[in-house]
Amino acid sequence: MALLKLIAVVGMVLLGTNNSFVVGAGVATRACSDNRPRPTEVRVEGCTVPPCDLVRGSDAIMDMDFTAPFAAVSLHTRVVATALGVTAPFDLPADRAAACNWLLNAECPVSANEDITYRLSMPVLLIYPRVSLSIEIDLVDPNGQSLACFILDARVVSSRRV
Repeated sequence: MALLKLIAVVGMVLLGTNNSFVVGAGVATRACSDNRPRPTEVRVEGCTVPPCDLVRGSDAIMDMDFTAPFAAVSLHTRVVATALGVTAPFDLPADRAAACNWLLNAECPVSANEDITYRLSMPVLLIYPRVSLSIEIDLVDPNGQSLACFILDARVVSSRRV
């Protein structure tokens, strides 16, 4: 009987471990400063473990799941990159920075407590140097108040490693 209980407990632990891999299919990210809300999950195309490769001459595709902490009439994406000790804003093309255009399961205006998936398609130009960097992605309302923010460790590369 004790052996059956032990087997049941081990099975539950293994099942729980298995589920955490399925549920945690996203990439590990870091929190932004000032207690800005974190997304529930971030997925980066072609990446399961950071640093994520950003291939020159392509678009880096990231999906972010989050629950809106408040209502917002529109959303804008702010990107800040830090490389070699230098931090600078990364200006997305206007159509890509207008985050309402990139909501996969919702539309603007968004409601408080609404579950939302946002897709960021960020161009990685051929002229970018091959360098390791961290990228802060912040989804903000028209007043600059953050709805979701994360920091991703990445590196600019010439081609994706297999």
